[in-house]
Amino acid sequence: MFKRYKKKIEQYCEDLGIEIPVGFHRHGAGRYVAIDLDRNPPCLVAASWATEQDAAKFLGTAAAAQNVRLLDFEERRLLTFNDQHHFVRGEPF
Repeated sequence: MFKRYKKKIEQYCEDLGIEIPVGFHRHGAGRYVAIDLDRNPPCLVAASWATEQDAAKFLGTAAAAQNVRLLDFEERRLLTFNDQHHFVRGEPF
């Protein structure tokens, strides 16, 4: 399940000039990833998540103070996290 996303994520990052941290290569990749937009160049967060609940935990803690973009690589959509702690599917990427 995880292996099929890794190449798609890496290609997306390479195409847009997004830095891929070394830690990303240490584990399989889940369908949900975050991009830290506060970094220059923007940087992929080393962790990825298989479920919305795991991604939500990340957004509720470490990423709360960061400017991040959340992507769903299965549906190829941008995601936003609303006030009710649910994901809202956005534009395709």
